[in-house]
Amino acid sequence: MEGERYDWVMVQVDEVGSAVRKIAAAILDREQDQLVEVDQASDSLLEDVFDHSRIALVDARTAALILRPPARIRAYARLLAEKSRLLHELGREESSHGLARRALELQLEAAELETDPNAIDREAIEALLDRDPPLRLGPRHQDLLARLA
Repeated sequence: MEGERYDWVMVQVDEVGSAVRKIAAAILDREQDQLVEVDQASDSLLEDVFDHSRIALVDARTAALILRPPARIRAYARLLAEKSRLLHELGREESSHGLARRALELQLEAAELETDPNAIDREAIEALLDRDPPLRLGPRHQDLLARLA
């Protein structure tokens, strides 16, 4: 049973990786029609794979516990970060910033749960920390960030 769950998680991670590549390609092309289409497709993927509307209702720590293992949390966070970039390109700054903050919180939660320090996605965390304006983190996530450094 555990092997089946792991396989299912890895299939989801692969699907998310493919979606992230499509979003990044659309952002690079910067064609408005394509951006809107990818925005809608990413909404569908978030809902189908991660039940995003329900996961979005809980705090990041609870979401991470629901989404476990850390690879799945990181995949969800990467998709949120790319969705944030897409919303930025569409001029939806407030929504973009909120998703970026959530992606950072989830990356930090994944790092906290990760048993292999080499699996922590430090590059994604650094990219999210480099946003302008900077993302505001609550005390828990500031502490997780400090421990990670």
